[in-house]
Amino acid sequence: MLKSWRVAFAVVAAWCVVVKGDERYEIFPPLPVQVIRSQNSVCREQSRVYVENLKNKTLWAYEMHDASANAVHGILRGSISQFGQFEQCISSKGPFLKQYCLAAVTANVPKPNPPRDPKSLDFSPYESVLSKVYDSKDPSQQPKNFVFLAWCVPASCTPTDLQNHLNNYYETVDFPMRHENVTYKASLGELSCQNELENQYYDYADISFCLIVGIIFIFVIFSTSFGCYHYTRTRKSSEISPLTKLGLAFCVRKNFQKLFTSEGSNPALNILYGMRVFCICMIIIDHRFGTHLSSGVLNFDLVEQQYRAAFGTIFFHGDLFVDSFFILSGLLVTYSLLCQFEKRFLNPGFIIFMRYIRLTPVYAFVVFYSATLFNYAAFGPMWKTIIGPEVTDCRTNWWTNLLYISNYVNAEHMCMVHSWYLPCDFHYFIVAILICSTIHRNKRIGLILLGLVTFASVLVPFLIGYIYERPAVLFFYPEFIRAPKTHPDFLLTYSKSHARSSPYFVGMIAGYIYFKMKDSTSKKKMSRMVSSLFIISSLAIMIASIVTGVIFYDPYYKYNALESALYAALHRTIWSVGSIGMLYTASFGYSGIIKRFLSWSPWIPISKLVYGAYLTHMQFQMRSLGKKGGADVVTYFDIISLGLSDIVLAFGTSLILYLTVEAPVRNIFAIMLSSPKRNNKDSKSDESVSEVTCDSHL
Repeated sequence: MLKSWRVAFAVVAAWCVVVKGDERYEIFPPLPVQVIRSQNSVCREQSRVYVENLKNKTLWAYEMHDASANAVHGILRGSISQFGQFEQCISSKGPFLKQYCLAAVTANVPKPNPPRDPKSLDFSPYESVLSKVYDSKDPSQQPKNFVFLAWCVPASCTPTDLQNHLNNYYETVDFPMRHENVTYKASLGELSCQNELENQYYDYADISFCLIVGIIFIFVIFSTSFGCYHYTRTRKSSEISPLTKLGLAFCVRKNFQKLFTSEGSNPALNILYGMRVFCICMIIIDHRFGTHLSSGVLNFDLVEQQYRAAFGTIFFHGDLFVDSFFILSGLLVTYSLLCQFEKRFLNPGFIIFMRYIRLTPVYAFVVFYSATLFNYAAFGPMWKTIIGPEVTDCRTNWWTNLLYISNYVNAEHMCMVHSWYLPCDFHYFIVAILICSTIHRNKRIGLILLGLVTFASVLVPFLIGYIYERPAVLFFYPEFIRAPKTHPDFLLTYSKSHARSSPYFVGMIAGYIYFKMKDSTSKKKMSRMVSSLFIISSLAIMIASIVTGVIFYDPYYKYNALESALYAALHRTIWSVGSIGMLYTASFGYSGIIKRFLSWSPWIPISKLVYGAYLTHMQFQMRSLGKKGGADVVTYFDIISLGLSDIVLAFGTSLILYLTVEAPVRNIFAIMLSSPKRNNKDSKSDESVSEVTCDSHL
């Protein structure tokens, strides 16, 4: 009986291998058609039925076979994702349920002989192909000895059945590369397979989210209708009772008008509206670049070249644009706190509470969505692998997000990986209140404290980099962009508050300068020559901060712990100084087109949507990644085009969230916390200061 099984196995294996005469040339063997070496009798029987119908040329069987990755294409250019036809596999009709699996197959290739430079991207056309397939262990190169193979099989076969059978298949059947001492190993996990019956049922959490959305929708309809009726009768705020204000909290018309109101009284700060919008657009495009490269790229060899190019650092070192938000936040918080304390000192605990209730409601709503309905947003080859763990992390660790400790507690399972910024900013805000309170009471001691904290913020990343011998920058190599949450440098430095604080405190210094000059904003403080010098030097500093990253991206760079630690400690601070130089010139010098552009009035409503755009843009990018049905060619133009579409979608979604969640909740808390004894003018002034102090400066 055992002998007959071996004969059948050999026949099936020989049938499925692409043969041209007596010669076979494939680097990776084709997948077997039938799963016959399995303890699962149902799996074996359904596999037998599949092969019989395939021999009889039955349509459903050919749909299964055609949906699998029957050959590997483009591996020598770094195309490791052989997705086959996902939809065709799971939707094909037949006598049993089908499933789409992604088998991770690794080729163990012997070391090239003669040895070659493992970091070189140049190959002689007359070299052995094994020299290129060999894993050189260079993190900047896509491993070409690894591939994801789509496999359409009966749903009764478990991932363990498939993995065991596939490894037995690779050990038993003769392949061309076996004579070159190449062996193969396959891996399939619990998340490797999907079928059409998955994600068809909603649980209590999903239903709860739908109910909340429905309730919000009802409130919006009622409040907007009530608001239209109310506005036809009176517009005087003195005639509006607190109960009426609550009825208007969800009014779309009222909340939409708030988008166009300026939050500050200092004209020098108007440039920050445009700065916020520009920075979030760069971040969204940069995130699109990373997510797009993490799966399904036909020409990854081009990406490998760009890792070593100065121009590529604009994208691969674009994390500096996140530091720009820390700069703006530190500047605005310091300026507004000092202005607030100059008029009336408020309890720091109350200020922290106000900031929490301004940031958290819309944040909680997006986290709730990510933990529930996000799982049903689409379906595709990598959906279960990418979106499944994200939904699980959000269901498990949502509380760390809402407490703003997600970058320290269970950080490797953080909900919404890009949300690491928010706990950092919240922690810095608390420190800023303490420093500004000290400056208000004793300016000398407060400024000394700010200087010491700024020095410490530079020293800490230096010590971490030097002691742990970490690289100067977080490399956006394949190992990071495919699993950012678990990357050691992301967990050690990139997402930690104590390692990212220098831009914020540089921003605080700038905020103090703006505060001291707030009564002289109408007077020109800089000549045209000095303004030009400031702009040129600031731009040079900022460009140098980005482009010098190519030194450390060079695979031939000889690692030096001291050099790397110094760069890690200083490059964000230098970027911050350059950014402040640009902002200062635009505010107090002759900056011409820069000031007019950044102060353009349409930036005011758009900038108020930046927070929501930051929260939601990654959901669109992850969705497109999870449902991506095939590899494609990547170019800078394509990345920017996709990034622009992300920007439109993110800001459109942010507008909806602002009108239905963010602004209404703020209105409700403003009514609850307002004092009826205050006159309208004073109340408006206090609310304006609180808006700038406690708002998100994303």
